[in-house]
Amino acid sequence: MLTFRVEVLKSKRKSDGTYNVKIRMTYNREVKRLSTNIFVRQEDLTKSFKLKNPKFIKEADTIVRYYQEICAKLQVDINNYTLDDIIVLLKGEQKKSQEIDFIQFSREWIAHTTIKGAENYTSAINAFVKFLGKDKLLVQQLTTSLLKEFMDYLVKKREEKIKLLRKQGKRIPSNRVVSLYLGSIKHLFNEAKKQYNDYDRDIILIPHSPFENFKIPKQEATRKRAISAKDILRIYEMPYLLDCKGRERVGRFNLAKDCFILSFGLIGMNSADLYSCEDIKEDVITYYRAKTSARRNDKAKMKVKVMDVIKPLVEKYRDRTGKRVFNFYQHYSTADAFNKAINYGLKQIGTILQIEDLEYYAARHSWATIAINKAGIDKYTVHSALNHIDEAMKVTDIYIERDFRIENEANRKVIEFVFGK
Repeated sequence: MLTFRVEVLKSKRKSDGTYNVKIRMTYNREVKRLSTNIFVRQEDLTKSFKLKNPKFIKEADTIVRYYQEICAKLQVDINNYTLDDIIVLLKGEQKKSQEIDFIQFSREWIAHTTIKGAENYTSAINAFVKFLGKDKLLVQQLTTSLLKEFMDYLVKKREEKIKLLRKQGKRIPSNRVVSLYLGSIKHLFNEAKKQYNDYDRDIILIPHSPFENFKIPKQEATRKRAISAKDILRIYEMPYLLDCKGRERVGRFNLAKDCFILSFGLIGMNSADLYSCEDIKEDVITYYRAKTSARRNDKAKMKVKVMDVIKPLVEKYRDRTGKRVFNFYQHYSTADAFNKAINYGLKQIGTILQIEDLEYYAARHSWATIAINKAGIDKYTVHSALNHIDEAMKVTDIYIERDFRIENEANRKVIEFVFGK
């Protein structure tokens, strides 16, 4: 009968003080050992040289189960394999896992994924490849120590960029790169394990977990983008740019002014949702927030009442074909192009009004800030009005049919505070 046992040989101490964990195989009274990619130190072992570190026990047991599954499929007793034959076959299976190219897998996964933000994964892999200096990395080479080196590389690049921006007198953006890129690499590694590991049958081609003892640094707090109620009113009251005939000019300045007020008046509605929303009935716009719809049972449904102050803008940009609520899609080929046009115009407006780094998302931040600090709205209502995901209430939300009355009442109070109507 073929048996497997995890073993650490006291006499095989390496020069760096580590010991290789081996799998001892016994078959027909013959003994052979297979090396693993697990290396342990004295503190990971008992006095009798048995594994005591739970992490390494788990990894070694996974390898044993993997070998047992392969040998069960080979039916070694029936086919009269020798122990040498079995080792050749097991090494052949090991070679399959050693040929998994993490970079190639990641690029293929990104090419076929439909999740929002796929470009972030591309940026992360491109940065990883630049750090590696090559476009190939075998999956077993993705180790904790390599991740730490990559993190140090990203931090160094960040410091170099800050130094350059300061020298040029430019604004230093918030730091998302380190946490975003490392988080993306972790997600891609987990996707590789999903594809290559069959846990039901204990077929594990990627047994190691480099992220288990690696802490991804937290993302820096999001830069506060909110502006005051006074500044929102100044944007609202700004005169439009006119052409030589005294008519309102078609351009990004005027578009930005209107869309900023539209977003604020529609409880911080994102530009992607302004661009694509399709349902308006009796002055109520129903849409599904693009940013979180895929992660919500209700598809991030939102109903927002059009307040009197923005009714002229809703009418101004109404889609006369009835296909969508607004006609922005007729002038911009994508939601991204639409958003870029708005932010370009807002830079012009910010310069004129001396509002530093004015951007479209400030409308959403400002609504939330004014709602809590000025209009007396509680945080939970603001959270609900912004249509955020509430992990703690996910189960409860399944049973609740929202009528959005409370959120729209909060919006009425915010509108009255800012515009006085």
